[in-house]
Amino acid sequence: MDFNILVTELENKSNLKKGYILSLVDKKYLEMKDLITKEGALYLVAKELGLNLPEGSSRMSIKSVVSGMRNINVIGRVFRISKINEFTKSSGTAGRVANIFIGDGTGLIRIPLWDEQVKLLEDSTISLGDVIQISNGFARENTFGDIEISLGRFGAIIPVEDYVELPSIENLSKMFLNNSPERTNISNIITGGNFEIKGTVVQIFKSNFLFEVCPMCGNKVENSRCIEHGDITPSHALVLSFVLDDSTGDLRCVLFRTVAERVCGMSAEELSVLEPEKRYQLLNSKLLGGEFVLVGRIKKNKLYDRPEMIVNNFKDINPLEESKKLVDETELMIGG
Repeated sequence: MDFNILVTELENKSNLKKGYILSLVDKKYLEMKDLITKEGALYLVAKELGLNLPEGSSRMSIKSVVSGMRNINVIGRVFRISKINEFTKSSGTAGRVANIFIGDGTGLIRIPLWDEQVKLLEDSTISLGDVIQISNGFARENTFGDIEISLGRFGAIIPVEDYVELPSIENLSKMFLNNSPERTNISNIITGGNFEIKGTVVQIFKSNFLFEVCPMCGNKVENSRCIEHGDITPSHALVLSFVLDDSTGDLRCVLFRTVAERVCGMSAEELSVLEPEKRYQLLNSKLLGGEFVLVGRIKKNKLYDRPEMIVNNFKDINPLEESKKLVDETELMIGG
């Protein structure tokens, strides 16, 4: 839908002046630089005002998709397909899931395929490199803080003619999969993006550390009920939150699931047998004062109004590698 039409729609619904709405959009756009388009920023502003804007059926860029949108219509090239995972549902029947990733040059997004939908891959209706249209999907934020599109009951995947303006598989992979994040100081982090930082853990946030997930799809559940699979017997997943300090500043870092398990050297199930206080004491003793190189995505924590990192990988400090980085940085500074 046209940006100006959406602005007018929000103006009518909110009783706010157009100029003020545009200023909110510009502020949100700058706050999330390189992560969304102006259209996406407008939808976020509307959401924060407690209002909904019509998505309509017109094509939108992947970068514009934000959590909570419905009736989504996007077109992208399939540049990554996961393996098909099989599992047993709580009803005792067999289930299957696979993920496809599409990109359009503005961003990438994951679409999970469940059960019968997996046949689209098996019969090659959808293959690597194909251009597809997602119709009537809805966007939600998954456990890792990433946006994905679910098809639900009314969504559909439609193969379409190749669009010449879409990047190739190789270019999409270079844009979204093969980029080595830039090493930076925490004090330099202002906007969102992917970064690598090195620092020391100076505080562990006390919490339950565990949350319940569906053993079939891995999504977070409440009251032992999964949106996709109904009543289930939940499994445990681990979440860690700590402060990393690199002498230029400090940053709250959040680690989920396998990344969190690798950092602390224990599985969620092993920790689940301990009382919350024992978990905290154990994790505190393991992590406090530890030095790590963390890789992840910076996003704004709305509750605390400050950036935080969603960690997707980590490395222990390698003295030789860090010494080489220091030499390279020194030579760059002095022009050697």
